[in-house]
Amino acid sequence: MIGRLLVANRGEIARRVFRTCRELGIETVAVFTDADASAPHTAEADQAVRLGAPLAYLDPERIVEAARRSGADAVHPGYGFLSENPGFARAVLDTGLTWIGPSPEAVAAMGKKIEAKALMAEAGVPVLPTIPLSADGPLEMTAPVLVKASAGGGGRGMRVVRDPADLAGAVESARREALSAFGDGTLFAEPLLEGARHIEVQILADAHGTVWALGERECSIQRRHQKVIEEAPSPAVTPELRRELSETAIRAARAIGYQGAGTVEFLLSDEGFFFLEMNTRLQVEHPVTECVYGVDLVRLQIEVAEGAQLAALPPSPVGHAIEARLYAEDAGGRPQSGVLHRFEIPGVDSEFGLGARLRLDSGVASGTEIGVHYDPMLAKVVSYGRDRAEAARRLAGALARARIHGLTTNRDLLVGVLRHPDFLSGALDTGFLDRHPAPAPLAGPEAARLSALAAALAGAAANRAAARAGGVLGGLPSGWRNVPSQAQRTVFAVEDGGRLEVAYRLTRDGLRAEGFEDVTLVAAEPGRVVLETAGLRHTFEVAAYPDMNPGIVHVDSPLGPVRLTPAGRLPEPAARVTPGALPAPMPGTVLRVEVKPGDVVEAGQPVVVLEAMKMEHLIVSPASGTVAALHVTPGAQVEAGVPLAVIEPSPPPEPDGGPHAEGTGTEPAAVADTAGDTVGSTAADTVADQDPGVAGGPETGANPGEEATQP
Repeated sequence: MIGRLLVANRGEIARRVFRTCRELGIETVAVFTDADASAPHTAEADQAVRLGAPLAYLDPERIVEAARRSGADAVHPGYGFLSENPGFARAVLDTGLTWIGPSPEAVAAMGKKIEAKALMAEAGVPVLPTIPLSADGPLEMTAPVLVKASAGGGGRGMRVVRDPADLAGAVESARREALSAFGDGTLFAEPLLEGARHIEVQILADAHGTVWALGERECSIQRRHQKVIEEAPSPAVTPELRRELSETAIRAARAIGYQGAGTVEFLLSDEGFFFLEMNTRLQVEHPVTECVYGVDLVRLQIEVAEGAQLAALPPSPVGHAIEARLYAEDAGGRPQSGVLHRFEIPGVDSEFGLGARLRLDSGVASGTEIGVHYDPMLAKVVSYGRDRAEAARRLAGALARARIHGLTTNRDLLVGVLRHPDFLSGALDTGFLDRHPAPAPLAGPEAARLSALAAALAGAAANRAAARAGGVLGGLPSGWRNVPSQAQRTVFAVEDGGRLEVAYRLTRDGLRAEGFEDVTLVAAEPGRVVLETAGLRHTFEVAAYPDMNPGIVHVDSPLGPVRLTPAGRLPEPAARVTPGALPAPMPGTVLRVEVKPGDVVEAGQPVVVLEAMKMEHLIVSPASGTVAALHVTPGAQVEAGVPLAVIEPSPPPEPDGGPHAEGTGTEPAAVADTAGDTVGSTAADTVADQDPGVAGGPETGANPGEEATQP
């Protein structure tokens, strides 16, 4: 029996395993890097062992040594990091510890995609044709393909190629990235399936020959080629198809002598279903299976590792569950860092709990600092209902009412998808967000205006409260004057770059606000304002964070969340920017510099490649011109806004071809948030956010959207 278990991971999956361990009476050990010294998972364990630098989660020797020092007798790998590293599994076993996972041999069998596909084909599992890509041989294609790294995952070393002229460049780029990421540049290609669904089957196997298939999960809603929303069961899978998928997944598990929890992933199209890969670990989206089947998969993992035998048949599914992944990212999908000042999801029945109608699995809490070293996923919010419509409505409502302060997130995107008619009808495939890339913000223009008014009134109430506390004219109304000729004015900047100016007076007759003639003030306190408009009352919860740089104000109401930045009535003088400067869009590490001073570049041509939060970002030239200066070298750490290079724009030609004046372009750098495939050969392999001036490339995100904590 296991007495003390170390989780070789961080964040929400570490906390998830700890919860089950507490129920089983097993002591827990956390490992943490310096970046996670104050993280919730570090504080929650019975013991915690410091590993050191941020990348130390990837060091098998340090983690095995941590297990020895802590007296642990078992190791759970979570997902990501070393969870699918057969060498790590072998090192744990060789130390005499219990490994909560499949054998090193089973992990190795699925670790190389080319070999795994061949093995599955021998076992009678349907696979897509493999197109070899030799390093020296000729490259040919007759139809769109997906280039993939055999040792890869997380979108690295993957490229969609539709034009044969682009194949050679895509292969060269993918091979370079795969070699850097995995130490193996072996590539292959598969036919690109347009309009496919990503379907996966949860399996669980013991050492006595029993293999369960716990139904399927639909994982087709993907952004930047990472899973965003998952559900069980799939709205597209009939009972007959479910039986076929389950039998095929069990056959795949038996072919490699699998033990423990794992997932067999498929692409489902009109042509049938095809093996994609097998994840030899727990998945990020395992909670939806737990909800529908009423099982604790972590508990079953532990019991199987202790030698327990599963029942002959798995439990039957009941109801429907949907999981949404909440990320700290901007509207363009770029990861965000900073302090998460407030994090509250209303209606949550339990954190990590089974049987909840609304479940929260999170690695963060109010006050957590989100750094640049790991995946920006904040939490998974999981809704369970009698049917799909109920689960979707509950989840959308909870996310819409959530109070998330300090960071920009993908919350609006999630709610937009969950309420979209195509999603509710089940019309899904991996290209869903290519067709519907930008749902409207939860708070529309009028809601933003009312929220700005509420923020201004709350700020005035706070000033009055401070004056009363200090005994300085506390009885006077806000903005009092002998002659009330001027309104008080408050200006806010909003996230879309615009400005909202609120002009109001508080008189004996009540609120008088310019542009809000039908608005009545019911109550105003520093953190709460009630307004009535057109006979309807709205309550606005206002939270100000003046110590942030810049200060921000969050306004939450049923009309939608609004984030405001207090601004002066007159714009501040803009910082002088060198014409043609390309600033870093976020903190990160310079991976590559693609040009040198004096090079002539075209608009959209890559100049610098940054890495931040597991993702590569191509900084491309905003216009044709000449590289006038380079300010960084590979390996350099840069902060947001730091100039990376200067592009001197080419002078525009005169209509008659004669002499012309030299240009003085001042456009900011164009950023290409690179994206690679995490689901195999699907239409989702194209760049999802194709803005002007944005070029596509590889993303270094989590393996099929799973390795949510791997650097």
